[in-house]
Amino acid sequence: MSRYLTPQKISLLVLVSLYCDSVVPSSATIPILSFIVSHLIPAAPSNSHKHISNGSQDAVSSVRVFEDVSLSYASSIPGRTLLDLFLKKMWEITSFDALHSFFDSLGDLLVRTREEADRDAAGGIIAPPDRIFLSRISPLGTFVRRAQLEFTRLQFHDAVKLWFAFLKYRAPTAQWTRRVAGVAGSGIDINITDLGLQPGDGLFEVAYGNLDDTDEVEEMVSLDDIDRMLDFQVDRLQRLGCRLPDDMEEQLRNMVGPSGTVLRQSHLVKFFDAWRAGDYTSAFDNLHRYYDYAMQTRDKMHYQYALLHMAILQADFGCFSEAIAAINETIATARENQDMSCLNFSLSWLNHMSKAYPKQMKGAGYMGMIGSERDGLIFLKAKARETKMYSLLSSTLLNEAKLSLSNGESVPRAFEHTYQAAHLNIRENIISNYGGQMLLQSTIFSRLGVTHLSSVYCEILLHCYNINSPIEENVRAVCRCAYMAAQAGRYDEGLSMLESIEPDVHRTLKLHQYIVSYTGIIKVKRALRRADLVACSHLLSQLRSGAALDPEISFLLSQCRIAHLTLSGRFSDAFNLIEDVGSELKDEGADLYQRISMLVAKATLFAKVGRPEKGFSVALRAASTAYRARLMPCLWEAVGCVANVLNAVGESRAAGRLLDAVIPQALESSDMALCATLYSFQADAYMGMAGEEDESTSTGLRQRAAKVSKAELYIDSARESFKRTEDIQGECEMLAKKALIAKLRGDDKLAEDWAENYLRTRDAAGERDDSADGAEGWERGMGRRNGEGEG
Repeated sequence: MSRYLTPQKISLLVLVSLYCDSVVPSSATIPILSFIVSHLIPAAPSNSHKHISNGSQDAVSSVRVFEDVSLSYASSIPGRTLLDLFLKKMWEITSFDALHSFFDSLGDLLVRTREEADRDAAGGIIAPPDRIFLSRISPLGTFVRRAQLEFTRLQFHDAVKLWFAFLKYRAPTAQWTRRVAGVAGSGIDINITDLGLQPGDGLFEVAYGNLDDTDEVEEMVSLDDIDRMLDFQVDRLQRLGCRLPDDMEEQLRNMVGPSGTVLRQSHLVKFFDAWRAGDYTSAFDNLHRYYDYAMQTRDKMHYQYALLHMAILQADFGCFSEAIAAINETIATARENQDMSCLNFSLSWLNHMSKAYPKQMKGAGYMGMIGSERDGLIFLKAKARETKMYSLLSSTLLNEAKLSLSNGESVPRAFEHTYQAAHLNIRENIISNYGGQMLLQSTIFSRLGVTHLSSVYCEILLHCYNINSPIEENVRAVCRCAYMAAQAGRYDEGLSMLESIEPDVHRTLKLHQYIVSYTGIIKVKRALRRADLVACSHLLSQLRSGAALDPEISFLLSQCRIAHLTLSGRFSDAFNLIEDVGSELKDEGADLYQRISMLVAKATLFAKVGRPEKGFSVALRAASTAYRARLMPCLWEAVGCVANVLNAVGESRAAGRLLDAVIPQALESSDMALCATLYSFQADAYMGMAGEEDESTSTGLRQRAAKVSKAELYIDSARESFKRTEDIQGECEMLAKKALIAKLRGDDKLAEDWAENYLRTRDAAGERDDSADGAEGWERGMGRRNGEGEG
């Protein structure tokens, strides 16, 4: 395997020589030069997705790419296309000696030095007037000089292998030799033709008998190409957080294996792949191997990056004490080496970890970075502006917006930070931050209760920015859409979204666990509403065994456990769990949305046990806090709890006014369970108002009948919403209320019909086959996904 030269690069040199001969027409100059430069200069990391589609990978193994780019242009020679001249030049290299002559003549393409110019003038050599000479420091001139130097350095055996590879590379174009005069007729070597040798002759077999036995991967790719491919893979693995596809891993193994040299980047690729797969031991081994080679060749300038990767790796596997020790050493080393990029990133990562895993970081001995979290973000913003690290500045602005939302501060301020980050992303083309920006905007609109806009931003991320966004952000967007679909009662649609995620994503352990956790949570919610306690218990035990570190997953699991305990009638256990989770969230300074949700859960539990008035102050505090923070779904739910308490103490009119204010807004959230509950409370309020009317007057009787009719309408709406969410208990409760209203009206026949409907609904729910969502279905799903996630 050559260190630099390949048949593809020889073809590029042929194109360069044609350009210098001035046979390329003006219309083809820019396309031809762009094609050459695109294969010589690697694309920037931010444009790597464009680099894939420019045909560079095809050009390595096939000459057809050169045909495609030159066929459509006529040359300066009448009757000949640029492709004709390209192939003529290719086939003029008729022997191994001609290949040496071709590389020797490359010096004529460069600008003449003073000594060469004097020598040419003394010898009477005059360059053609239309000849184009390349500057020695231009991209094309550098390429030509390096190619000539590398060919001179080749050992004889490697030069012969390059010649054989070139013969195989241009073989598909042999049909063009019929149109070009004076080239090797056999397509192999002009000397073979002159001697009249044929395949099977002794001399032919000695010279070219093993031409088909050479390894295609080894002969078509140089060490320089492999190094560039590994750099590209490292960029994809580090920026997108994915794993190597199996076919790509096999190709890289075939390329790197025959080289016989140790490539540093191959260890880094293996490190990222093992890390994503959850292989802790292999990840550490490959990390040490990579930085052992890096520090030998770079005088330990990359020591801080080795520590940084080690800190991130330790934290990803739950070793927070080791991660803090490694990141502190990283910060100290980066300051010593004055590496501001590494220093700022380390501080940003430490700030993120203290917010994402406060309990684990505090347990590991982390005492805070620079004062409060806001002080740390202000410091990072200032440093990012000083060093012009726009990616870090954009991420810090998004983190500042998240902090504002988490603390219940001004929503317009959060929008301001988000739009500043968006403007920065567009201006500086920071495409890797688009995903985080879209997810944050989705979160803001979700908290404002505009669920449709929230889902739209997730869909924009998935359809427009999924290529350049990290895989984790794409998965989070899919899971969020699935969860919103489940809230609207579309459980099958939500589960199908999660199942449609590509199997390659499950090869990353962290993402596999995240997807499985969301799948289980949606199934738990469905089982809870179907009152399937057996399936719910099994699902929760499976989810708890995963020990999810993600705060979002942990909170959703806590909500499901509280609902399960309440449904099971274990109210004391549910109350204790609410208190434990609430105090833990308060100690950690967790998201205000989660803390308000625990207050609402406590008020709801008091209502379940028949003591709604005890939850009045709790619900009122939750509603007041949610209103100040503009957490609209929490506000609607808290107002519903307050209205329920008012109904219980006989203040039905006040409860009705509250519910009239929030129900139209709650309908926009598409949370069918919340809408059903609010409808039910409103029906209770109208029944209470009907009971307050004076029966002795005709006006009172009419008002009473009208309010009972309105109560029935709200009961029907609540029943329809409960039915969409498959909430059996809620639907049966609404049927019981319908039967009670019919009984109060004196319509015993209708009351019996509603009672029979109640029993039929209850029996149908008990007989429903939930095997797909029950314990056995969950075990099958877990087994299948674990099989896909092995890596």
